[in-house]
Amino acid sequence: MTLAFIKLAIGLLLLTEVCTRMFKWTNLTDLTYWICRPFWIPFPMRIGIMITLIEVVVGTILTYNGLIDFFV
Repeated sequence: MTLAFIKLAIGLLLLTEVCTRMFKWTNLTDLTYWICRPFWIPFPMRIGIMITLIEVVVGTILTYNGLIDFFV
């Protein structure tokens, strides 16, 4: 049960971080600015996009596994 809660918390933290960055932009240059700053650390664009995609995938997997472990 504790491991399920940890998975769920980390997964939701990652997804929340990506969502807060994605919804801050008002024009296209803001989007590229925020996409390159995972965890508010500036990265080159390619690395920033790769980290963002990895965050989404890992966050989704951890959230899903955490929810499944709660109900099984």
